[in-house]
Amino acid sequence: MHIRTGFPWWLRPFLFRNVIAITIGRRVYISDALQGLERARILAHERVHVEQIARVGLLSFYLRYVREYVANRRQGMPSHEAYRRISFEQEALIIEGSVHSEDS
Repeated sequence: MHIRTGFPWWLRPFLFRNVIAITIGRRVYISDALQGLERARILAHERVHVEQIARVGLLSFYLRYVREYVANRRQGMPSHEAYRRISFEQEALIIEGSVHSEDS
């Protein structure tokens, strides 16, 4: 996994508002505003996507991801819920939620 802080100029026009991280293949782009535990959680989430891509293949991952999102929107879900209901996101959200501060 290759982590880049900030989003490249060519990617910015394609991002929805409030995107804080995105995985493209083995490369993860993450907002420079994230720090500490929040950054650790998002990196854990994005690491799951890197593993998913390795497991199902790059093209299959993105086709299925978009197909599930569109299907969820067609069922009337708002954008945020449609995103959270994508099977790949559900797996990543579980891992993200399991990351806790080492200080607790």
